[in-house]
Amino acid sequence: MKRTRFLVPVLVTLLTTACSSLLNVQRTPFTVYAPQVAPLTASTEPPVDWQLVIETPLASDTLDSARIAVMPTPGVLEVFPAARWRDSAPAMLRGLIVLGFETSHRIVGVGSSASGLRGDYSLAIELHDFQLEIRDGSAHAAVRLQARLLDYTTNRVLATRAFAQEAPAAGTDAASAFVAFQASLNALIPELVDWTLHEGSMARSRSAPRT
Repeated sequence: MKRTRFLVPVLVTLLTTACSSLLNVQRTPFTVYAPQVAPLTASTEPPVDWQLVIETPLASDTLDSARIAVMPTPGVLEVFPAARWRDSAPAMLRGLIVLGFETSHRIVGVGSSASGLRGDYSLAIELHDFQLEIRDGSAHAAVRLQARLLDYTTNRVLATRAFAQEAPAAGTDAASAFVAFQASLNALIPELVDWTLHEGSMARSRSAPRT
């Protein structure tokens, strides 16, 4: 019994010391990057009369994160230690795509799956690559994805297409990667918007009752 009574205060002291050490750990500062999509140029195509839901892109565990990925050699993924996206890459990309559709001024009813919008169609995306790739001594921001336009009520695939854009980076640091990512996204998103609106309008015309 005496031995047990001796151990109790010792354990409490050790636990208190451990907690104090954890509370005093210095956190490494990091920079948060928030890409912006440039407003889409005016189109001569007419606006659409249907609504679109943008699903959160599917991605691997590595890309489904706020950490900014870099591929120093083919097949090897690392992250910038002192940099973060403003949100996880899929959620951030979803928001930028929604903004791209809004700035096109060709569709009023567009929103993310979290908005509760009742859509006629939905845009599902598989995000394959979203990293800075270093090849032969030069760096490029690579964004590659597979897009599928679905009938929102039946979940039937109406159209599918792969999209890919790369933009050179001035260096291999996070700040240079950010600028290159913005360039890649500002090239890819207009293509995705135009394709989706075209395919949705084609599907709408096919489903319209004939008179």
